Amino acid sequence: MADFLPSLVPEVEKELLLKSGTSSGVWTMFTDGATNVRGSGLGIVLKPPTGGVIRQSIKTTKLTNNEAKYEAMIVGLALAKSLGAETIEAKCDSLLVVNQVNGSYEVREDRMQRYLDKIQVALRCFKE
Repeated sequence: MADFLPSLVPEVEKELLLKSGTSSGVWTMFTDGATNVRGSGLGIVLKPPTGGVIRQSIKTTKLTNNEAKYEAMIVGLALAKSLGAETIEAKCDSLLVVNQVNGSYEVREDRMQRYLDKIQVALRCFKE
């Protein structure tokens, strides 16, 4: 039963949010990713325009710190879209990720370019 609940909760939240008409307005998303000797983790916090907070944490296989931060942003954008967000304000504590997404920093590694490409595709799904 415990394994069933985590997969049910996002669907319940999605259903409640869609029924209450929260797809309009600005959603705020905070993301973070981190790596240590035990693995990597992603953290996502979404604030719908109607209030409340949706939190998601994910343990992943070993990633670099920058990869974890990119993964958190990608997963957060997908989660926000699945919950009906059309306009999103994304916040990330990584200067590298923020400036690469904004085009201020050049991407020098192919692996980071693939992450940036995924974020750019995800961002096109939003009005703003």
